[in-house]
Amino acid sequence: MTPTPPDRTDRADRTDRTDWPQVRALFERLADLPAAERDAALAASGASDAVLREVRSLLAHADGSGGEADGFLVRAAVPPGLAAAAAVDGPPGREGQRLGPWLIDGLLGRGGMGEVWGAHRADGAYDSRAAIKVLRFGLDSQRVLERFAQEQRALARLNHPHIAHLLDAGRTAEGLPYIVMEAVAGTTIDQACIGRPLEQRLALFQQLADAVSHAHRQLLLHRDLKPSNVLVTADGQVKLLDFGIAKVLDPMEGSDGQTTLAGERPFTPHFASPEQVRGEPVGTATDIYSLGVLLYIMLTGIRPYGREASSAAEAARSVLHDEPTRPSALSPGLATDPQWVSTRKRLQGDLDNILLKALDKRVDHRYPSVDALAADIRAHLGGYPVSARPPYAGYLLAKLVARHRVASAAVVLGVAGLAIGLGASVWQGRQAAAARDQAQARLTQIRDISHDVVLRYGDALTYLPGGLAVKEDLLKGLIGNLDRMATEMGDDPEWQADLTAAYARLAELQGNDTGVSLKKMPDAGRNAARAIALAERAWPHKQGDARFVEAYLRALQIQAQTQRANGQPAEGVALLQRARGLAEQVLPQLAPAERRPVALRRAALTLALGMFTDQQSIASLNQPEQALALLADAEGQLAPLDREQADRLSGDLLGTLHGSRAISHARLGQLEAARHDAQEAIRYRERAVAQEPANVVARDGLVTEATNGGVILLRLGDAPAALAATRLAWAHVQTLARENGAGNKWLDNQPRVAQHHGRALLANGQFAEAAQVLPQAVALWQARVAELPAGATTTAPAAAHPRRMLAWMNLQQAKALWGRGDRGEGSGLALRQVGELETLAQPAKAGDAMLNLGEACLFMAQAQPVARAAWLARARQAYERAARLRPLNGDHLVNYRASGGKA
Repeated sequence: MTPTPPDRTDRADRTDRTDWPQVRALFERLADLPAAERDAALAASGASDAVLREVRSLLAHADGSGGEADGFLVRAAVPPGLAAAAAVDGPPGREGQRLGPWLIDGLLGRGGMGEVWGAHRADGAYDSRAAIKVLRFGLDSQRVLERFAQEQRALARLNHPHIAHLLDAGRTAEGLPYIVMEAVAGTTIDQACIGRPLEQRLALFQQLADAVSHAHRQLLLHRDLKPSNVLVTADGQVKLLDFGIAKVLDPMEGSDGQTTLAGERPFTPHFASPEQVRGEPVGTATDIYSLGVLLYIMLTGIRPYGREASSAAEAARSVLHDEPTRPSALSPGLATDPQWVSTRKRLQGDLDNILLKALDKRVDHRYPSVDALAADIRAHLGGYPVSARPPYAGYLLAKLVARHRVASAAVVLGVAGLAIGLGASVWQGRQAAAARDQAQARLTQIRDISHDVVLRYGDALTYLPGGLAVKEDLLKGLIGNLDRMATEMGDDPEWQADLTAAYARLAELQGNDTGVSLKKMPDAGRNAARAIALAERAWPHKQGDARFVEAYLRALQIQAQTQRANGQPAEGVALLQRARGLAEQVLPQLAPAERRPVALRRAALTLALGMFTDQQSIASLNQPEQALALLADAEGQLAPLDREQADRLSGDLLGTLHGSRAISHARLGQLEAARHDAQEAIRYRERAVAQEPANVVARDGLVTEATNGGVILLRLGDAPAALAATRLAWAHVQTLARENGAGNKWLDNQPRVAQHHGRALLANGQFAEAAQVLPQAVALWQARVAELPAGATTTAPAAAHPRRMLAWMNLQQAKALWGRGDRGEGSGLALRQVGELETLAQPAKAGDAMLNLGEACLFMAQAQPVARAAWLARARQAYERAARLRPLNGDHLVNYRASGGKA
C-alpha cells in the first residue's frame, strides 16, 4: 500500500492534505544541504508557516541519532502520524506466518526500510535457518520498492563465501516484498577483533576485502560498510551483510543505483567517504575509504576522527574536515583496545601509511582498487615493501635485509671485501703452496656470495617496486669485481660460469621485452653477447651444472630479443632454436632434482618461439595455426611442471601461454576459445600475484593479460566481464607507474591500457569516467603522429598506423562526450574523424581503417538522426569493403548488422 499524508484531524497544526506534495518536494530539496544552509533556504522558499514547521520536523527526524551503537544511520524520514497509521494497517507481528516455504520464528530487528525476521524451512525439503527481510508498512512507495528490488538483484549476482547468500524472494499476503538470506550468527567485526593478535585481525580484514573485491568485480558498490554489516562467525569466517543501498555500476540493470527516499541518505556518516557526504558521484574508492575506517577501528578500537560527534551532522562534518590521527600516534587514553600498548609500535611505518592512504580525502590518492589495498596488507605480513611507502632504495634494502638477516649480512661483508679479500687471497696463492688451500677456500666463499647477490638478492630486488635501478647498480659493481678476478684467474671455467650468470641477469634486466626491464636494448645486447662468449668457453666443463645451463639459455633468449628489436627476427629465431636444442640435449643428463630450472627455461624458449615475430606473436603475421602448435608444445612441457610445483614462475609462464593462445584463437575467429584462454591467463596471473603480492613482475604480467583479456571480451560483446578485466589492469598499471619513479615502463603503458579501459567503460555506459580516461590514450597517439617525419605520406604504412589510432581514439572520446551530455562537442569531434578515416581507408588493404570508418559512420547515424539513412549506408559500405579482406566477427559483425547489412 502507498501511504497518504495524515488528516488534519490528527493534529491541529498539521498541514492540509493538499500541502503534502509541497512538504515532500521542499524536504527532498533541503535534505542534502548542510545544516548551516537550511535556514536560509527555508526562508527563501516562500512556503507557509505550516509547511515550514512540517519540513523542519522532518529534517530534525532525519538528522537525529538513534541508529546503531557504532554510528548514526540516517534513516528514511517518515511523516508524523504515518508510523501510527502503519501500526494500525499492518499486522501486529509475523510470528508463525508462512512466507513461501519459510515459517517465521520471531523478530530479529528493524532497519530504515525493513524488518528482519528469523525463520526456518518448513516444507520438509531440507533443514535450514534464514533471515527474512520484509519491507516495512508505510514505505511501499515506488521508489522504495525499486530500492528493495535493487538489493535483491545485487544479492542475486553475488556468490562468495564471505557474503551472506540470497536464498529466496517473494511477496507477503499484503503485497510487501521480502528477501530470504542466509542466517548468520556472529559478532560484529570490531568486537571480534578484541583480544586477537594483530595478524588475526589483518586476516579477518583480508576476508572482508576479498568479499568487497568480489562485489566490485560484479560491478556493485556496497556503500554502507560498517561493523554492524560485517559479522564474524564462531569459526572465524567473515560474512558481509546488507546490500540495501548498493550501487549497481552496470547500466544494463536499468537503474543508476542512486534512488534516494525523502530524507534518506544512502550512507552511515561515521563510515562514509567525503564524496558521499558531499553528494558527489561515488565509485570503488568510496568503499575503499569505508574499508579504511573499518580497518582503523579493527586495529585501534576507535574511530579515526569525529570521536566526540553526537549527531549525524557533526559526524558528516568530521568526515569532510578532520584529518585522521596517525594510528600509532594515538594517546593511550584514547585507544580503547586493551592490547594497545603492545600493538602500537607494530602500527608504526607500513600500517600507519596503509591506513592513511586508504583514508585520503582525495579520491585519486587512495588505493586504485580493493585488491591493491589487500596486496599491501599481504606484503606487510610477508615483510615486503608496500606501495603506501615511497620506493627509495634504503627502504627496499631494509625490507630485503629484514627477511634475510644472516645471509644479507654475509653479502654486505663479502661484497665490501671483494677487492681486498680476493687480491690478498690470489697473492697468497701465488706466494706459497702452503697458502693455496686457504686462498681456494676464500675463493669458494666469494663465489658463494656472488651467487647469492646474482640469484637470490638480485632477483628479490627485481620484484620490488623501484628495485630495477638498484639491482642494475648492484650487478654492475659485482661484475666489475668478478671481471678483475677472472683476469687474475685465467681461463677458469668456474669464474666463467659465474660471469655468465651475472652478465645474463644484467642483460635480462636491461632488455627483456616480454617482462619487466629497463628497456636499454643496446646495453642488453652487449651484455648478452658477453655472457654467450663466456658460456661457450665454459660449456665443455660446465654442461652438467643446471644453474650454469639455465644462465646460458637465458642469455641466448635475451640476445634473440635484441635481434628482433634490431629488425633481424630470422637471426632471433635461430638463437631460440639453438637454445631449445641445447636444453633438450642437457636435460636427460641432469639429476632429476636439478632439472626444474632448465625444464622451465626450455618451456619459456618454446613459448618465445610461439610468440616470436617482428611484432608480438606469430599470430600477428597471420600464422595463427603455427602459433597454436608451438603453444600446445609449450603447454605440454609446462603443465606437468606446474602440477609438480605450482609456483610463481610456472604460473607466469602459463599466464603468458594462455594469453598468447587467446590472441591466436581471436585471429582465427574462434572467439569462445579465445575467451577461455583469456580468462585462464588472468587466473594464472592473479595466482602469481596472490603468491607474491609485492612482485612487480607478477603484477606487470597481470596488467598485460587483463588488458588483452578485456579486448577479447569486448570483441565478444561481454561488456561487464571486459570492464572487470580492464579495471584490474588499470588499477595495477597506475600503481606500478606511481611506485617506480621517473621513466618507468608503466608510465608508457598507462595510456595503452587507458585506450582499452576507456572502450570498456563506453561499452558499459560509464561515459563520464570514460571521458576522464581516454584523453591519456589520445595524447599517446598525438605524440606518435608528432614524431612522424615532415612530409610523410598519410597512407604510407609507417604513418597510417599512428594516424589511424589517433582518429580511432578521438572517436572513442567523442562517444564519451556525447554520452555524458556534451552532444555538440562529441558529434563535432566524431565528424572530423570520419574525414581522416576515409583517407586512411583508401588503400585496398587498409582493413582496420575500414572497420574504424564503419564504426564512425554508425555513430554519426545516432548523432545526426536527420541523415541517419545516409550514415548507415556509408557504414555498411565500409564494413563490406573490410569483409572482402577478412571475415567479420564479434563486435564488427554486430556493427555491420546494425548498419543494415546482411551477414
